[in-house]
Amino acid sequence: MFACNSDVSQSLEAKAVALGKMNEIVVVADDMVWESMVGDTFRYYFESPYPLMPSPETMFDLRHYSGEQIQAEPLRKQLRTYTILVDLNDDDSVVTKMARKDMGEEKFTRAKKENKPGNSIGKNKWAQGQMLIYLYANGHDQLAELIRNTYPAIAKKVHNHDRKQLEAQVYGVPVNRGLTEKIKANYGMDMQIPINYKIAKEEEKDDFIWLRKDGKKGVMNIVLKRLPYTGKEQFDLNYIKEVKNEFGKSYVTSDTEGSYLRVHEEKVPIYEYVQDINGMYTKELRGVWEMTDDFMGGPFVSYMIHNKDKSELLFVDAFVFAPGEAKRNMIQELDFIVKNMKS
Repeated sequence: MFACNSDVSQSLEAKAVALGKMNEIVVVADDMVWESMVGDTFRYYFESPYPLMPSPETMFDLRHYSGEQIQAEPLRKQLRTYTILVDLNDDDSVVTKMARKDMGEEKFTRAKKENKPGNSIGKNKWAQGQMLIYLYANGHDQLAELIRNTYPAIAKKVHNHDRKQLEAQVYGVPVNRGLTEKIKANYGMDMQIPINYKIAKEEEKDDFIWLRKDGKKGVMNIVLKRLPYTGKEQFDLNYIKEVKNEFGKSYVTSDTEGSYLRVHEEKVPIYEYVQDINGMYTKELRGVWEMTDDFMGGPFVSYMIHNKDKSELLFVDAFVFAPGEAKRNMIQELDFIVKNMKS
């Protein structure tokens, strides 16, 4: 889908390292384009809700600059991830002129003449570590349609570009060797646990361990529980919810007597996915947890993983408690730790 993957800058001068947050996209587009159906379409897809949060959080954080604004402020050229929306019909546009130079005259002329929308990837235009995604078409209608058709591929590309930053965010501290070795010995999984995670609860008779990280903005939790494999019905939604609710009722309480953690189902849906975690068949659930008699809750991701080598299942539950804070990046951290484990 993406036509090129090269450094769009020919400068031999040393470049600064690009700055910017994970999940952030800088959109470079003429004001007239951004305020039209093109901008509406882009925002509709890229600001769609991240699944699943107690309060809506967007998939990506968007920042818009016109071509003139990019040229006027050098610091705006030092960010990490750009999407450049180009109307090939507007020859006077600063954005179109920039794209024409970066794409090359031959490719630009061919794209305009053939009247087909297209896209390409550039790297390190103004700083090292940048990715620039060009979306170009003849007119607003074509450009909006291009955004609709390429959203899944672009979202994946941005997440892959953010992977190093996410890894640095998770493993910017040393690995907790003791916990990592304990999980390998007791649960048969090589899960790299950062040093800032501690044991909150462990019960050998129930074959489970609960790890937690207490941060300034919230508490991040990972629960592992071994189960004997008896049949494919254990990957059913209701069975996985039952395992999670059983853990919550037994071990997660609040100051309110009788209150315990459970899956919230009344007004919030549960999303189901089938995943492959390093060759292991996995059923993933995403939803919101709540305390039964308290105004407390947060997002969770549960994984039922088939460890064929041991003919058993590993239930992993990752959940966040962070009242009043954004939780998307926290869930992504937990998801990264779980999905990088190996049997």
